[in-house]
Amino acid sequence: MTAGEPRVIVGLFDDVEKAAQAARALLSLPLPEENVTTISSVPLPDGAVVRDRRPIRFPWIVVAFWLVGALGGLALTLVTYQVYPMVTAGKPINTVPPAIIVSFEGGMFAALIATLVAGFRSIGLRPFRPGKKLIFDPRIHEGKIALCARVDPGHQERLAIEAMKASGGDAVRVEEGEL
Repeated sequence: MTAGEPRVIVGLFDDVEKAAQAARALLSLPLPEENVTTISSVPLPDGAVVRDRRPIRFPWIVVAFWLVGALGGLALTLVTYQVYPMVTAGKPINTVPPAIIVSFEGGMFAALIATLVAGFRSIGLRPFRPGKKLIFDPRIHEGKIALCARVDPGHQERLAIEAMKASGGDAVRVEEGEL
């Protein structure tokens, strides 16, 4: 670790109350709220330990992609009618039911892809970057709650370690990596 680079303090806690107490102690240091987070094997309600202030854009992205997919399906059917006209009684026919079906399927396909991509982004899955270490501890799968805080080295680092240990944190340590 280099001297000026921010570090991550990781503390493991047995229950939510101790982790919440440690989070309140860290936020009183003062640490910005976006520099404190939790890692848990079970979902914790927002605000149980820390709050996530990021806006939820998930539904709007899915609706926008559904509209794009439906318009793409409609365009596909219209182009198909132009390239392969169905001539009946000397007049070309553009039928509506197949256009509705293809538009719906195009919209659902685009919405499904948007749901997968937006879902993975919203739960915090990061792209793999060689050389970048992500914070993790195998004891999280055993029911421990990891409280992580990005701090500056020196005084702030010492205060964060003391706050976590005073709140009942197990194996409080400094790591190099990113949240």
